[in-house]
Parts: sequence; structure tokens; C-alpha cells
Amino acid sequence: MIGGANVLLYFGANLAPRLSTFVLLLVLTRLLPVEEYGLFALVVTTGEILDMAVGGWVRLFILSSDSGRGHPSAAQFGRTLVLTVVSCVVSLVGALVLALVQPNLAGPFTLAVLIYVGAFAILRLGLTLLQTRQDHKLYAGIEVGRAVLSLACAVGAEMAVGSTFLPASLGVSLATLVMGLIACGLSFRHMPRPTIPLDGYRAALAFGIPIVLVTLLGQVVGWLDRFILNHAMGPASVGLYAAAFALARQPVELFSGSLNPYTYPMLVRSYLNDGREVAGRIQAGTLVALLLLCGAVTIGVALLSQPFGALVLPEPYRLEATRVMPWIALATLCTSLKNFCFDNVFFVVRKNWQQLVSMVPPAIVSAVFGLLLIPHGGPQAAAVVAAFSAFVALAGSAVLSRRLLPFTLASRALVGLVVASMLAAAALVGVRALLVGQPPLVILLGATVAFSAVYAAGLSLAGFSLHRMFDRPWEVWQDKAAVGQPVNVSASC
Repeated sequence: MIGGANVLLYFGANLAPRLSTFVLLLVLTRLLPVEEYGLFALVVTTGEILDMAVGGWVRLFILSSDSGRGHPSAAQFGRTLVLTVVSCVVSLVGALVLALVQPNLAGPFTLAVLIYVGAFAILRLGLTLLQTRQDHKLYAGIEVGRAVLSLACAVGAEMAVGSTFLPASLGVSLATLVMGLIACGLSFRHMPRPTIPLDGYRAALAFGIPIVLVTLLGQVVGWLDRFILNHAMGPASVGLYAAAFALARQPVELFSGSLNPYTYPMLVRSYLNDGREVAGRIQAGTLVALLLLCGAVTIGVALLSQPFGALVLPEPYRLEATRVMPWIALATLCTSLKNFCFDNVFFVVRKNWQQLVSMVPPAIVSAVFGLLLIPHGGPQAAAVVAAFSAFVALAGSAVLSRRLLPFTLASRALVGLVVASMLAAAALVGVRALLVGQPPLVILLGATVAFSAVYAAGLSLAGFSLHRMFDRPWEVWQDKAAVGQPVNVSASC
């Protein structure tokens, strides 16, 4: 079951850094004052915004261009290097501009962001090249190594140097840089000697410019709230919000982020080689798989936010976490469906400008409601605005992308998902009520086991084939009408 092994490799590659970040954030809530923790969260937030907004399109361009073809030529590889360097420079300039907009983020904060952006640009280049070569084991090894090294360097630096955000940030960046250089070194060995072409950039820019604009609008939807909180209430408020946000976000994104590196290249190959009908079936199956996994996690996080927060967060963070986590889990579910299902269509069919149209309404909603509500309502208002904006973004992306790649969902699959989810949620609530007064860990374990058992049983009775999640996740629901037309995955294995 080679395809299943690849899914597990990407799951591990996604799990390790997320688990490392999750543990690091929890450790830092105990090592750093709340204000310093908020500044660390802002470094990570700013670095992710700049990396994804300015450099993310280069990686998508490489995957979309090379996933269905052979190794790149010397000119293609050279063009990739040029685009990566230019995008990294633009990101660094963006970090300097931010310091002018919010002066309290100048000095050490700007230095930390600059190093963070540079390190991650190198890492993403190496990982993308490994992904296009379908070197799944090396990809996973680099990510697992980064996870272990980042946690060790950040915690070690913080314990050795002092209680400010800077040592932890530099520790993460150093570990990322080391693993990024290793990834680039391993991938460059199999690449031709690059030549720098003078042409061919127009197509890349036509592909990338709308993605940059879309990503910037997406960052307004997803991350503007932290900067509003920082401006209105200071870094301490950001720290409270960021801790609860990470606690709710990581479990949901763990599953969506694990599927996408495997399903997106498959969608590209199917569209290029087999046509719209086969690609539409993969898209429908991917949506069902995401709903099955991420929907269940969202329900669990929302219903268990109180014991979850009590177990892992210090006392000053717990009340805010209970208020914020259900909304952030819902926002993350909507964002995951948008990013890892519907938005992929725009990249595959090269209609990125339509994706830009879908992001304008949620960006306006996020900015207007954020500026009006967050200064008065604090972290809880920020979470509500985040959930509403993410829902608007999901709706727009779903409507427009389905015009480009139509697909249908079996009504029996949706009904089965809803019924299984409701029964599992009822089981969770019942066990949680029975365990009132017990330690948080006992409540979490008992309620999770009850939810998982009832959910798995309900899905199996409804006709889902759960073992497909490890082999062909887009076929977790096997529509009877398409049984005789299985999707060929040999190219992805």
C-alpha cells in the first residue's frame, strides 16, 4: 500500500512541526511574561504573513508546473531560484515597513522577523523541490528533524539567555535555517546546473500576482486581529488570544494540512492527464475527507475547550481560552475547507483572478468588524469576527470554484456525516457530564474515546470506508455510481 504509506509520511511531516510548535507555545506560556509571549506570537504571525503572501505563490507555481511533468530544465530551475530570491527580498522589505506602521514592533522585533523570513524561505524552497520529485521520505525526514531541532533550540535558548521573546524566536529560526540548507542541498543534487533565463517570467507573474493579492487579503481575514489587539490593548492581550488560538487551531489544521500535500498534486495530475470529470471526483472526495476529519476535530475542540485549556494552559490564560476556542475551531474549519479544497481549483485551472474576487468580501468584513468590535470586546470579539470572516471566505471560494470544476456530493454521504457527528457529539457530552469533577485529563480521554468510538461506528454503518483515508482519501466515500471508474493513483505513488 505505497499510496497509504505516502499519506502517513505526509501526516507525520505535518504532525511533527505542528506538535513541536504546539508544545513550544505551551512551554513559553510558562517561561515568558504574557507581554513577551504576545511579542513572540507576533513574530510568528508576521513571518507567516510575509512568507505566505510574497513567497507562497512561487511554491504553488513550481508545484502546478512540475507535478505532472518530469524534472525541470536548467532554465526552469534557474527561473525558480530567481523568483525565490526576489520574493524573499520583498518579504524582508515588508518586515521593515511594518516597523514604521507600528513603532512598538521596531528594533529586536524587526530583527527577529527578518531572520525568521529568510530561514523559512530557504526551507520552503528545499521542501518544494523535494515534493516535486516525489521524494516523500526525505520531505518527511526534513520536517521531523526541523520539529525536534526547533523545540530544542527555542527552549534551550530561552532557558539559557532570559525571559524575552528574542532568544526563542532566534532558536526557531536557526533550526529552520539548518534544516532548510539540508533540504536544499539534498534536492539540488538531482537538479541540473541552473542557467538564468531572461524570459519566461511573464507567465509566472501572471500566475503569481493574483495569488499575492489573494494571500494578502487572506491575511487580513486571518491575522489582522492580532495587530488590532496589539494597537488597542497591547502585547499582553495578543498573548492571551494567541495561546487560545493555537490551542484551537493546531488540532484542526493537523489533519487538513496532512492531506493537502498528497491530494493537491494528485488533483493537478488528474486534471492535466485525465480531464475535468476525474478531477471533479477527486475534488468531491477530498471535500468529504476534510469534512469527515476536520469536522470531528472542530466539534471536539468546541465541546472540550474548558478541560483542554485547564490541562495545558497556566491560570491567567484559561478563562479567555474557554471563550475563544470554539470560535477559532470553527474559523479554522472554514479556512481549511477553503484553502485545501476549493482554492486548489483556482491554481489548477489557472484562474487565480477569480480567487481574488472571492477574497474581497471577507477582507472587508474582517477589517470593518475588527476595527469596530475588537478594541471594545478584546480577544473574544476577535474570535467571533475571525469565524464570521472565515465563513464568508469559504462561501465565496466554494461558489466560484465550482463553476470552474463542477462536482456533486452524494446526499447519502452528507446525511451519514451529519448523523454520525450528532451521535458522537451526544456521546461526548454524556461522558463529559458523567466525569464532572474529575481531573481535566480524565475528562478529555473519556470524552474523546466515546466520541471516536461512536463516530467511527456511525460512519461505517453509513457506508464510509475508513481504511481509504490511508490509501485514497478522496475515495473515503465510494459512490456506487463511480465504483467501476476508480481513480488511477499510480502516478502519485
